[in-house]
Amino acid sequence: MHIQRLAAFFDYTPTQLKAMGILTVTAILLTGYLLIRSYAEPTPQAVSMPVFLGEDQKFTGIFLIDPNTSPADSLELLPGIGRTLADRIVEYRQQHRFEQEIDITEVKGIGPKLYERIKPYLRVKR
Repeated sequence: MHIQRLAAFFDYTPTQLKAMGILTVTAILLTGYLLIRSYAEPTPQAVSMPVFLGEDQKFTGIFLIDPNTSPADSLELLPGIGRTLADRIVEYRQQHRFEQEIDITEVKGIGPKLYERIKPYLRVKR
C-alpha cells in the first residue's frame, strides 16, 4: 500500500522504487563500513597521544614500538611481522642501531610494501 503511494508520488513503478530502496540501503551500509574502517586503521598522520603508566613510565601513543629496544614478541604484534622477521630484527640490532624508522628495511625480508604497513607503529628514540 505504501509503496504504491510513494510510486505514484514520485512517478516511479513499484519495481523502480524497490530498486531505489535497495541502492539507498547499500549506500548507507557502505558509508558506515568505510567510516568504521577509517577509524580502525592508524594513518601516518595520526597524532600520538601520551599514555602514562605509573609515576615514572611514559609511553607515546597507544601502540608504538621502538625497534632498537622492543623484545621479539612485541615486534610480532606488527602487521606482517612473524616470529622469523622479529628474530631477524633482534639479530640486526645487535650489530647495528636503527637511527630512523626506515632503517628497518635493511633487515632481510622487510621491503618497501611491508615497511609502509608497519611505519605508523614505529618510533625510534634518538
